[in-house]
Amino acid sequence: MPIFSLLKKKDFRVYIIANSVNEFAFMSRLTAIGWLSYEISNSPTFVGLVAAVSGLSMSALSIFGGVLADKFSKPKVMFVSKLGESIFILTIALLLQFDNLNKSNLLILMFLNGVMAAPYIPSRMGFIKELVGGKSLLSGNAVDFGFMTLVGSFTPAIAGIIIERFSIQLSLYLAFIAYCIHNILILSLRNKGTVYQNNNKLKIFESIGFILRLHIVQYLLFTMLAVAVLVWNMETLSPVFAKDIFKLGASGFGILLSLGCLGAAIASFSIASFNNININKLLTVSILCAGAFIVIFSFVNNYILGMILYGVIFAFGASSENALSTLIQNSVPDSMRGRVISLQALTWGFSGFAGLLGGYLSEIYGIRIVILISGIVILLISPIVKPISTNSKRMQIM
Repeated sequence: MPIFSLLKKKDFRVYIIANSVNEFAFMSRLTAIGWLSYEISNSPTFVGLVAAVSGLSMSALSIFGGVLADKFSKPKVMFVSKLGESIFILTIALLLQFDNLNKSNLLILMFLNGVMAAPYIPSRMGFIKELVGGKSLLSGNAVDFGFMTLVGSFTPAIAGIIIERFSIQLSLYLAFIAYCIHNILILSLRNKGTVYQNNNKLKIFESIGFILRLHIVQYLLFTMLAVAVLVWNMETLSPVFAKDIFKLGASGFGILLSLGCLGAAIASFSIASFNNININKLLTVSILCAGAFIVIFSFVNNYILGMILYGVIFAFGASSENALSTLIQNSVPDSMRGRVISLQALTWGFSGFAGLLGGYLSEIYGIRIVILISGIVILLISPIVKPISTNSKRMQIM
């Protein structure tokens, strides 16, 4: 099985452990900030706004983050960017501890957090191919995503209990400690990254222009944007339907997020366990099923059934994300991998804007209508997968 052969590689194991610790920090922070945003505002719009400001800075700087990932050793870029994130999360915790946190400084700090995420994402994702090679990239992405979401399957539940029984800031302090552990592990890989010598030949915008002229990249980015805005937006708005539809507290909200991650973990490990998966069929089925289950989710009142469906939606979302990440990394030369991943990160940043719009529309029309429309749109755009399949075969990237 590919998963076991990959885990025999020491550097890849260290990377997986580091990224799993980072995911513990990220999900602790996500649960705490999501709940905090709704607690201090009681506004779905503000919940979306917090996500949007972080997404804005990440999107605005994602291309430059990709250039850094291509120009320097990726583990070193990961270390510096994650150090910055940890400082901003610690600042939020301290402001909350001493009753000095308000909406404005929360928005500013989350904006700065997005700035640090811009170089981290293309560096982390691009480093996988350097560790496992192009032929094993789908399995490597799936193992990475599987362990991330496996950690995410229990972290929000733990964070929710901590928030409910102790405090929000304690969850943020734990996130800070986990970020520090991540950085210690990544330091051991600081000399393992590849630095490409020909990156000075193309200027930033010339190289991005070259990438965007590739038809397969155009189709992939459109699909990634749809998945980010319509599927992962469910995570942004989860505090709203957890509280307003399912009547859950902080611990119930954490369990909801955990089940989403568990579904994603099961899907990712399943992909990593098989050889020669048809990546185009995987992408097609994943997008269609994600849209269908989002539509069904919009009609559910029972929180147990809702939690199960939430996990199923995330399973198909993870499957599509693994396929898309593999296709887009293999669509360009290795020396441009960071830049093409930065375009993928840019689409994730738009999920924050979708959260803002979704939160605003939820206040007017209700959260159910927003979820229903998201599912229908996903189903309507699913035919875009056919030209992706055609172009991927033509480029022989399979």
